[in-house]
Amino acid sequence: MGIVIRQSLLSSAASYLGVIIGFVNAVILMPKFMTPDQIGLFRTLLSAALLLSCFGRFGVNSGLVRYKSLLKNPKKELKSLYGMGVIIVFFASLFFLIILIIFRNSWADFYAEKSADVNKYFILLIVLTLELIVFQFLQTLANINKNIFVANLLKDLIYKSLNMGGILLFAASIISFHTFINFHIGFYIVMIGILFFESIYKHKIKISFKLLPPKITRELIYYCGTLFISGLGLSFLNLADQQLVSRYLGLEASGIYMTAIFMVMVIEIPRRFVGEISIPIIAQAFGSNNLDSINEHYKKASINLFLMGGLIYLLIITNLDNIYLIMPEGQIYAAGRNVVILTGLAKLINLLFSLNDGIISMSKYYHFNMVLTLFLGLIMIGSDTILIPRYGLIGAATALLVVFTFHGLFKLILLKITYNFFPFTGKTLLGALTILGVFLINYFIPILVNPFIDLLLRSGFIIIIFLISIYKMKLSLEINQIINDLANRLNINI
Repeated sequence: MGIVIRQSLLSSAASYLGVIIGFVNAVILMPKFMTPDQIGLFRTLLSAALLLSCFGRFGVNSGLVRYKSLLKNPKKELKSLYGMGVIIVFFASLFFLIILIIFRNSWADFYAEKSADVNKYFILLIVLTLELIVFQFLQTLANINKNIFVANLLKDLIYKSLNMGGILLFAASIISFHTFINFHIGFYIVMIGILFFESIYKHKIKISFKLLPPKITRELIYYCGTLFISGLGLSFLNLADQQLVSRYLGLEASGIYMTAIFMVMVIEIPRRFVGEISIPIIAQAFGSNNLDSINEHYKKASINLFLMGGLIYLLIITNLDNIYLIMPEGQIYAAGRNVVILTGLAKLINLLFSLNDGIISMSKYYHFNMVLTLFLGLIMIGSDTILIPRYGLIGAATALLVVFTFHGLFKLILLKITYNFFPFTGKTLLGALTILGVFLINYFIPILVNPFIDLLLRSGFIIIIFLISIYKMKLSLEINQIINDLANRLNINI
């Protein structure tokens, strides 16, 4: 876990700084200077681009990670593996582009009734999608070489800083809202250029279009196709609700819903980083048949992610009243209060199941991942289609919570049956009781009139109580080590 912790901490530090900027953007600046409809339009376009980008990626990201560990002659074959990845992405993106243009009218009909403004940005949506495909491919090359920091610095800090600049230009009436949206094409061009330099030039990653042995080529394409279907299902799980809220409830409701979703996205940041650096390690362990190492990694990741996510979840839900009081037009966005609670719980449960997806995708049972994830993705769409028109935003949040819980449980059962992997220990139960206990203690903290002061003092108290509790119970050796190192540097006896 050493390299995992180091890389994850570096990326987490940049990302949580980005979270601060993102919080200011989404909770302060955008509600102050933009209408909920404008926020809904902006978020819908970005969400749609993320959803569509999985068609162009075609599972290549995981395919490169997996097959790198299986190459018999890495020095010669790795360049060809990268080249094969470029070829697959190119033709998948071209096919996706042709299909999207052919069915443009059907795409327009999807948003026509409640969110017709989305259709004005069809070309921009295509360009953003292609940029995301390129950026994510370069990010994969960086991840394979166990260098996740720069890509995440760009994605989580630089992008949000550029976005803040765009919002401020719009607020000052220097640019229009239309120009603000179009600026994001330029943002991604800048980030792709920097990541290209970092992934290809600086680290001397070479790409060759000399074909791999036919057997490996066939297996790679088949594996990528399988992962594509799985990734499509995962995209449905993560993004379908946002698009369907725009379709059924309109852009104003979408702005409220996606602002609530943004508040809880921070909970999953540790999982993303641990997953990015862990997948190559898991692939290598499968290659050497070191199953005990994977199971141990699985358990450590589960408790560490659960505790980190639990603390973030506590800080969010115990400060919701303060957040809405601080937020411009907070009385409007407070309609998403229960969405924050339910979707935040869904994200926390997802952390509890740790590296389910990554482990299965690197194993010989990756077919089950495809079938199960696609099935649950379709269930998510079906649930949203039924619940959103009837129950509104709460319907979308409830569907997310239920489907994500089953998503984790089914994959947990698969790993238990096939490899006897199991992430939970007695510490998991103690961690859950600690989260619940600190949440109940929150009700005994007096409410201060000033929301800023209340947020700071309440958050500080919760952090101290939570960290002391998990430290004394020794729920995580890694977290205890970090606390000990920090205490030693500050000359504090604990």
